[in-house]
Amino acid sequence: MPTKFPVERADILLSRSNPGVVDPNLLIAELPLRPFQIVADIGSGPGYFSIPLGKYLYDGKVYAVDVQQGMLDIVEKEAKAVHVNNVETVLSKETKIPLDDASVDIALMSNVLHEATSPTRLLRDVSRIVKKGGWIAIMEWRKVEMETGPPVSERIAQKDVEKLLTKLELSIKARRLIGDTRYLLLIEK
Repeated sequence: MPTKFPVERADILLSRSNPGVVDPNLLIAELPLRPFQIVADIGSGPGYFSIPLGKYLYDGKVYAVDVQQGMLDIVEKEAKAVHVNNVETVLSKETKIPLDDASVDIALMSNVLHEATSPTRLLRDVSRIVKKGGWIAIMEWRKVEMETGPPVSERIAQKDVEKLLTKLELSIKARRLIGDTRYLLLIEK
């Protein structure tokens, strides 16, 4: 059964010196994003991407969505420390996100699917909250042996995510490698 990253180790998720870390600005540059849009950072953890997204979206908004209140508490503290006031935390169930239908322009899922107990149900609900013409961005660990990240046995292969997206009738518009450690799929709804 997939496990959630422990809140007590959230500092590791915020560290930019970890091997295999993805620069938030690199990811933001890959997204079809405009400064006035609304983004849901699904599985935000302590806000590693939520806070930089909040800075970029100066006329927009970020929903930092997570199933662990402890992670959301860290997001609030980090946002306050850097004076970012357009990040709203949302405590969620794993497969039922408490946001309205078609309420976000982009849903970012960074390293989330491999922790989900039901990736299909999670993706279906993520699709529900994205506007028509909006985007879902899925970034996951490549399913290869490397020194960093979760064990290979816990990772979800890109081909398996693509099969799941096809089953849900979600169309992949772009595929990217992010450094040596991650793949990124961009899906237009």
